[in-house]
Amino acid sequence: MTDRLLPYIAGAMGVLFLSAGCEQANIYSEVDFNVTLDPSNTYVAGEPVRFNISGNPDNLLFYSGEIGHAYQYRDRYEVPVEQVTSIVLDMNIEHRYGEKDHSALEIYYTNEFPGLNGNDAQADVALVKGMYEGGMSGWTKVDFEDPGPKADVTFQVQTGNMKDCVDNLCIAFHWNPSENTVNNDHKIPMDTYRINGIMTIECEGMNPQQRDLKSLMGQAIIFDHDPVYWMDQGNGSIRIQDGTWDVIFQGGYYDEIKHDCNGWLFSVPQAFNVSEPDQGLVIKNIQNYLDTYEYTFTEPGTYTVTFVGTNSNYIDESRDVQEFEINIVPPAVTAAE
Repeated sequence: MTDRLLPYIAGAMGVLFLSAGCEQANIYSEVDFNVTLDPSNTYVAGEPVRFNISGNPDNLLFYSGEIGHAYQYRDRYEVPVEQVTSIVLDMNIEHRYGEKDHSALEIYYTNEFPGLNGNDAQADVALVKGMYEGGMSGWTKVDFEDPGPKADVTFQVQTGNMKDCVDNLCIAFHWNPSENTVNNDHKIPMDTYRINGIMTIECEGMNPQQRDLKSLMGQAIIFDHDPVYWMDQGNGSIRIQDGTWDVIFQGGYYDEIKHDCNGWLFSVPQAFNVSEPDQGLVIKNIQNYLDTYEYTFTEPGTYTVTFVGTNSNYIDESRDVQEFEINIVPPAVTAAE
């Protein structure tokens, strides 16, 4: 009888041990760690600051408190419009072909334009023609000197500060070259413009953000073409798919393209008081142990340094946040001998 029971007892004990092992592997513990400043720290810009770490959190995230790395802005996706200090579009423009000393490009911006429909050509043409014939009310024109057509020569144009349009900024390009003309029996192709541009947005307490001109662009129309939404079709069209230039207003000979190039290109109206959340740095995960961490501040100032420790598994998550205010001073100035 005893011999028969032994296999059952052994099997039951195996199940108990296996069960205990599973429970052990899935034990959840709350995070418990502590960070202290090392007594040897000098707190001088350019010299490392050492943090001593006790405990063993599964994961540890570090925010230096510098611009772009502040814990308080970890969930910030929008800033108040009054904190936007500057929005400027800088462009390099190449004017190729066309009549000498003749400008065929105008640039405007506003915060009052709703954008084109994109699916109703008649309504879009009426909207833009009415806007232009009405004197571009509500739009600001960008003044610049066009040197005329000079192959492979670029000139610089800056919009100036467009921050007053931050809540719904739209930029418009009006391309309106003359029809082909005859000069000494030689035809002159319609004006072509090639443009690269960078928009820089500056906000208080943030690193500047930049967008290239191509990423801003939306719908284009050409009045005297059917269809009016004439984009990326070679000569006589407005192109934004070129690999070298952000935008190309591509002219050509009238006999070739057979339509005037009275066209408009609009950026997508949008707000620019948006921001990327500040980022922390992962300095520890569950696979490594960490008892010290060093970070070097390159600029003097007062920084709120934050450590975020977490333990987590499928049962629960535990989080602890520890902060320090650190004053970093400039390096000592050594008198010249």
